[in-house]
Amino acid sequence: MNTSGGPMSGPSARMATRLALAQSAQTGSLARRALRQLFESARIDRDASDTAVLLATELVTNAVEHGRGDAQLDAAVQDDVIRLEVTDSSTVVPRPNTGVSDLDERGRGLLLIDALASRWGVQPRQDGKTVWCELDLA
Repeated sequence: MNTSGGPMSGPSARMATRLALAQSAQTGSLARRALRQLFESARIDRDASDTAVLLATELVTNAVEHGRGDAQLDAAVQDDVIRLEVTDSSTVVPRPNTGVSDLDERGRGLLLIDALASRWGVQPRQDGKTVWCELDLA
């Protein structure tokens, strides 16, 4: 985990989207649909798109389940990286749950992000936090 790389830092985005995330059972599917459209428009290959959608789903699920109030997803396709950010109003910094057993059905979200993302981290904010990850395309 890294705490540098604040919200949408780095090279300028060639394509981006922002989505408000209400605390609803449909939030994950709405986010996945918006991201698939973004990645298709940006001509991202299917493997990278699938991985980025999985990463975003984990970030969104954590924000909706553990954050306070509504959250926001920002996704950007930059020259050689996909950057995903989820901002919520909780100040609790998430940590990977290393105590998950093989029989547990939940609790692996940040472990997946750590395994699949090229980089990830948490940027504390005065009004909450942004959890971000990047997926290298090159």
